[in-house]
Amino acid sequence: MAGYTRQDDSNKIANGNVIDADDFDAEYNALEAGFNASTGHKHDGTAGEGAPITKVGPGQDLIVSGTALTPKTTNSLDLGTAAVQYKNAWFDGTVDTDALTVSENATVGGTLGVTGIITATGGVTGNVTGNVTGNVTGNVTGTVSDVSNHDTDDISEGSTNQYFTTARARSSVSATGSLSYNSGTGVISFTQGNTDTVAEGTTNLYYTDARAIAAANAAITDGLSFVDAGGDGSLTYSAGTITYTGPSAAETRAHFSGGTGVTYSSGQFSIGQAVGTSSNVTFNNAIVNGNLTVNGTTTTVNSNDVNIGDATLTLNSDETGTPSQDAGITIERGTSANKSFHWDESEDEWSVFGERIKAGTFEGNLTGNATTATTLQTARTITLTGDVSGSVSFNGGSSVSITATVADDSHNHTISNIDGLQTEIDTKAELAGSGSQAFSASTLNATTVDLGDWTVTESSGTLYFATGGTNKMKLDSSGNLTVVGDVTAYGTI
Repeated sequence: MAGYTRQDDSNKIANGNVIDADDFDAEYNALEAGFNASTGHKHDGTAGEGAPITKVGPGQDLIVSGTALTPKTTNSLDLGTAAVQYKNAWFDGTVDTDALTVSENATVGGTLGVTGIITATGGVTGNVTGNVTGNVTGNVTGTVSDVSNHDTDDISEGSTNQYFTTARARSSVSATGSLSYNSGTGVISFTQGNTDTVAEGTTNLYYTDARAIAAANAAITDGLSFVDAGGDGSLTYSAGTITYTGPSAAETRAHFSGGTGVTYSSGQFSIGQAVGTSSNVTFNNAIVNGNLTVNGTTTTVNSNDVNIGDATLTLNSDETGTPSQDAGITIERGTSANKSFHWDESEDEWSVFGERIKAGTFEGNLTGNATTATTLQTARTITLTGDVSGSVSFNGGSSVSITATVADDSHNHTISNIDGLQTEIDTKAELAGSGSQAFSASTLNATTVDLGDWTVTESSGTLYFATGGTNKMKLDSSGNLTVVGDVTAYGTI
């Protein structure tokens, strides 16, 4: 925070201390100065100011980035209101909107291209290219469907499509035979008379309304029959009127029925639960043949077994820059502490947080001690000191050579039979003296071997390796090795 410096630099304000009012007063004064209107917090991203604020509003509805000012969701925010409006706006680019309403005059400096229809209730002034419906003042190129504000006096007559005149129309009409024509009045007369002067025949009778109705009624009544074939609705005829009654709601609903998982009743389909976009929906088994995208922040799987067909499971898949987050798997253990297998990004290594790893076989480079290795990278020679002098040589494979001499005969010296070394001990170990003081390695046995800082103890078929009285490693009868700390291996184990 700009201008703020912690005043309590000696931790006077702490539990158990006597706190003077001056200590609080100085701290509050420093906070007030830090929030001062001219020197306070600016959130501009510089040191001490904090990161810039990119999301504002009661629900963080407005998002500001380096290239865009956007709402959190589409079609959710207005720019101004009908009561409180912005003054002017300038855009150097394209303005894309679903609908545009201009309450006052609009000036277009360039070309106004419209792929739809322009409707101008007040008319259009200027040159227009395209189809026009409405009043236009100016030159028009294209088809004009309404020129009500013009007349033929405003438009010159062409050589082919000439204007209409009464004289031209009357002069183009003529009559022959029983018809006579007066080009002065435009009247055509039938000089032979009308039906009043022409006798009616016996077959082709004159038309009358009464005859037409009577003939229609007779034809419909006698020549038509109405058969109900079992379909919906009905057709009736009465006094010259044919009436069709459409299917009723009951007849229409009778053709619908429910299917698998769907019920139908009184014109309504249902599936037993709400399935709106905001509903919580529960299904038994679901198979998704396409992609499944979950946009929520938490995905919970309550099943006991989860089968995933993919051979690779990717965590932290939305990381696109320099990695900064640890990732891994955490086991929920109820009332006991959880256990994790994590990739530690800061250490650039896998971590089980100090827990032991038990494995039948481990392959990799080794740092530290390997108590059950069948092959070492290089041969080893161990020098024996104290009551027993000599050496133990290991060739790095399966051969061990022991040369040992016991310094006196006043103690019992026991060497356990480990990994087939008894025969070698029988031939190499000697005890000073003879007779009752002599011993054979085949009679030696021990449950604990003291190696100084380390002890090796056998219990119920399991070897325990301890230092400082604390077990650090164990080897059971099945060959499983359990180590408290890390295991670093070189070569093959």
